[in-house]
Amino acid sequence: MQLDLWYINGTSFHLGRHGLGEEESGEHLGSDSLFAALVARLAEARGADAAERFVQAMRSDSPPFVLSSAFPRAGDVRLFPTPLESPELDSDAPKHKDLKKCKFVSRAVFNALLAGKSLAQVFPSQEGRAVEKVLFQNGKVLLDQSEVGALPQSVRRDEKIWTIEKRPRVVVGRVASNSQIYHTGRTVFQEGCGLWFAVRWLTREDALAQTLAAALADLAQAGIGGKRNVGFGHCTIERRGTDELPDADGAAWVSLSRYLPRQDEMDALRNGRAYAIQSVGGWVQSPVAKSERRRAVRMIVEGSVLGRVPRVAPGQIVDVRPVYPNAPSLGHPVWRNGLAFAVGMQTRASPKEA
Repeated sequence: MQLDLWYINGTSFHLGRHGLGEEESGEHLGSDSLFAALVARLAEARGADAAERFVQAMRSDSPPFVLSSAFPRAGDVRLFPTPLESPELDSDAPKHKDLKKCKFVSRAVFNALLAGKSLAQVFPSQEGRAVEKVLFQNGKVLLDQSEVGALPQSVRRDEKIWTIEKRPRVVVGRVASNSQIYHTGRTVFQEGCGLWFAVRWLTREDALAQTLAAALADLAQAGIGGKRNVGFGHCTIERRGTDELPDADGAAWVSLSRYLPRQDEMDALRNGRAYAIQSVGGWVQSPVAKSERRRAVRMIVEGSVLGRVPRVAPGQIVDVRPVYPNAPSLGHPVWRNGLAFAVGMQTRASPKEA
């Protein structure tokens, strides 16, 4: 399958994580958050009707495109989520205490994992041979040695692509004028680094492609992530060519997005190799009510390895507007995108199947 590549160029973001308050910031932006931001910008620029038409096209049985999450990159070295593995599949493989720390892999390593190798098989080893793989970011990022030369100089020097900081801030009470300090998390990327995401067109339409490009340009002007009112999230978003990844037409696939299965897709979990679930919540950004919590949904995380599904674009887009007692009537839906960006992969037989 062919996908369009987009780069997010910026240095400072607050990529919030549900349940952890302002102090934490992540290293990637979920596909559902990116989609929600696009819908919000469409509604702001072209009106609620235009945003609703856009969403309803995506909610059809044949959506025109699927969107990946935005992952870190170092220059043109794009990182992918490390595919999750069932422990039983590596029962005969050497264990390494640092395997669980590896959250992202480069394209060359990702290709090897898609071809059926385990993370333990490609992990760096000093056992009498040259080290072909290199760890960065305190063990969170695994690259192939051949890709190191393409990294920005700052990354090769510091062995870091991003840094997560906690910035102190002060709030002053309105009545007593007393002050209280608190902290806000900030993800800072090295020079030449940032985020990337992909768009896979299932039915390419010129008008919709232009609408998407315009919404992305508007989103860059507005900023990405939280705490934009204090300077976070300023960026540019630019198209950077195409790429090819395997179609998910086999027995297994890995998701490059958050995934909310439909009822008839539960076999994807039952027949999957390994997956993790995350509760995704947050706050509604609406001109009607700016401080209301939206309903949380439980989604399959990026990197989950799942079984065959009955459609090319599995998953669903759901309305998560608040419905708790005394919640205001927003008068509009709050959409969360759970369509999976499915990439085909080979898997090894488990000991039970051998």
